[in-house]
Amino acid sequence: MLEFAGYEMDDGTILGDPNSTGLTKAIIELGWTPPSPRSRWDLLPLVIMADGDVPAMIEIPPELSRLVEIRHPRYSAEFEKLNLKWVTVPALTRLGFDIGGVQYTAAPFVGWFMDAEIGVRDLADTFRYNALPDIAQALGLIDTTIEGIEGLDDLPEYERLSVLSRSQQELTYAVHWSYQQAKVSMSDTLTASTKWCRYDDDFKAKNGYRLPADPYWLAPPQGSIVPVWHRGGAPNYQPKPLICRHVQDPLKAWERQKVNLATDAKLFHYVDIQTPDRPLLPGKSSSSYCVVPPPQNHDESHGELPTGRTTLGTVFISQSQTTPAEPPTCLDRQPSSSLSVAVFFCSAGTFAEKVAVKLTDRLRDLAQGCMNLSMCPAIQPLDHLQASTIPPGSIVLLVVSSTGQGEVPANGSRFIAMCDREAGKRLTSPQRSFRYAIYGNGDSRYAATYNGAAHIVDQRLRQIGGLTLAGGLHQGDTAVATTALQALNSWWTKLRPAIQDLASDSPKLRRANSDDDFGKGPTIRTIDCLTEATSRHQERSKQLCTDYHEARIANVNPSYREHHQGTYSITLDIGARRYQDMGCIQVLPVNSPAKVRRALRALGVSGSALLHMDLPDINEPSDSTFLTEYIDLESPFSNLDWLQHFGTNSVSDDRFALLPCLDVLEHLHSSGHLPVENTLTTTVLLALPPLHPRTYSIASSLSYPATPSPKITSHKPSNQLTILTKPLPTGRFSHTFLSTSVPRAPLRYRLLPSPPAEELLTIPPTTPLIIIATGAGFAPVQ
Repeated sequence: MLEFAGYEMDDGTILGDPNSTGLTKAIIELGWTPPSPRSRWDLLPLVIMADGDVPAMIEIPPELSRLVEIRHPRYSAEFEKLNLKWVTVPALTRLGFDIGGVQYTAAPFVGWFMDAEIGVRDLADTFRYNALPDIAQALGLIDTTIEGIEGLDDLPEYERLSVLSRSQQELTYAVHWSYQQAKVSMSDTLTASTKWCRYDDDFKAKNGYRLPADPYWLAPPQGSIVPVWHRGGAPNYQPKPLICRHVQDPLKAWERQKVNLATDAKLFHYVDIQTPDRPLLPGKSSSSYCVVPPPQNHDESHGELPTGRTTLGTVFISQSQTTPAEPPTCLDRQPSSSLSVAVFFCSAGTFAEKVAVKLTDRLRDLAQGCMNLSMCPAIQPLDHLQASTIPPGSIVLLVVSSTGQGEVPANGSRFIAMCDREAGKRLTSPQRSFRYAIYGNGDSRYAATYNGAAHIVDQRLRQIGGLTLAGGLHQGDTAVATTALQALNSWWTKLRPAIQDLASDSPKLRRANSDDDFGKGPTIRTIDCLTEATSRHQERSKQLCTDYHEARIANVNPSYREHHQGTYSITLDIGARRYQDMGCIQVLPVNSPAKVRRALRALGVSGSALLHMDLPDINEPSDSTFLTEYIDLESPFSNLDWLQHFGTNSVSDDRFALLPCLDVLEHLHSSGHLPVENTLTTTVLLALPPLHPRTYSIASSLSYPATPSPKITSHKPSNQLTILTKPLPTGRFSHTFLSTSVPRAPLRYRLLPSPPAEELLTIPPTTPLIIIATGAGFAPVQ
């Protein structure tokens, strides 16, 4: 009965209690006028409706609408800024009194609160007031001086749980203390739990069985530190009479009732139902009012009704109101004159959603300074994006994680199916294009499936007419960016200026999206792909020049050609460079000279010419170096838009999407489509798939050097580094590279730090250790 309003704001946020938005909207439709200005703590009026009758509305009198200010004796200033409140008593009406086979639904119940009801549920639940993140920030429980930590969601999950638990504890304590100071009765969790357990034990001793109990209602949310939590629920039989949940939801009952009422009277009046024995409340224009059909022969131009009642307002109920159409997508709700932006995520875990939330916050800040940009208010799972109704000219931003062996997670699989259906329709009825950008949340340590789902989503969006923005797919790497903030920062530097350019409606972008240029979508996509590829290869050039070094294979034991089925020990000669014990190494399994020569032959280039990529302060690679160290000749092309330049159906065969790119180049060469002029050759080179590094644990130590390998004949200082790998049939390093390498074969590598190793190395050598390791994790332990 004492429930706070929940208002849906224009930006999609909720002011007040999100649990009450539907009820608040229905009561406003009945004629209630919220206070001005609206606040988080506006009490809703009481609405009473008998079965088959119209509802009556009564304002809560001031003596019953008192609120308790939540304060904390040790954090007075912090809690005062938080401005948390709650009502004095739990007055409930959505309960029924069940007796004699009849449920009487007007059976209100009132008692007193238990502290956890407010501190752990009402104020803390994420779908209610969600106060815990604000409390954690106010109390300084989050160390934002750490790089990559901006708020609660940036913390590792175990630390996030710790901070939330501490915040919950302080809030519950503050609730109980505040109610004591306000002299309002309240029970604490331990006392209530102990009393129940004792009463339940006494009952069983006398009757031989325990009381019926619903564990969801009975067990306090603090968990196992509360005694009653361990009891679970006794057989949940329901002796009658009893107080129970309503058989139907009152709000849903009213929605159904409106349909019946609308057929009898299309126009309803809100009228004061003041009577001599029901005076107006002090300071109120009316104490209560109800909705009634208009009287016969009533002239609506005059505000008078029989018996001296006064019309407060009218509402028209039509069939369109009682049977709402299917709600539009968030993109459809945006103003047509502005650039609409929506954010979606796809993940089996939590990291992608965290990145999406942070992205939305930054976009909202960006939209405040840009009149032409409108934001969809909330992030949504990818399955909520309707592939057939993405508005032309809108921007779709996606954060995509992979699951299993690079598959799309469950909350994106329906979207993939929609895209497949839509792609078939586009062959006969092309649509205008939208813009999209993807953040692929992958881990390069799993190279075979690295950002597999992001590539699948990228391919489907291209098929349904999407044009890439800011390079299209940005491949994030959780092996490098360990927090959502770090991941977003690397993407945001490219994404923000691209969105600002679109929002500014520059002439170049107007031309790209004009009616005259609509048919040139593939060309635009090719330009976007080239931009993305150039940006990606520029980053690779910087890494190769600053981070990567050359190593040579000193030994493989057992020999790869012995077809050993177990684990291989691979020794690398890294020269004079030193490495950290129990650290990690990323190896770049370069393409073999034989395959590079085949690619050069197919492209018709010598290999010595430089590939121009506008690299500042860095020497541009030759075609041969580019084919060796930058791209993966074993992988298929990520997109085939560049094939349009060859102008033949045989070239656009879908089989090319599955073939290794080297096979595609040789097919084009044998069919006479290659070689081509220099500009188009550069386009083909930049479209080749990138070569991804593979990450391994270091299985050797400079403190315990092994016997130098006989393969090493150099007299220069030489350190050896060992890794362990198990060959996989399609492994880019363990199979493809090793099977074609010769003794002293070169490869590129970079060393990565290992925080757990750094911590272990600080432990005194005499300290006993018990170490548990699985799989490849055994390598550094050994």
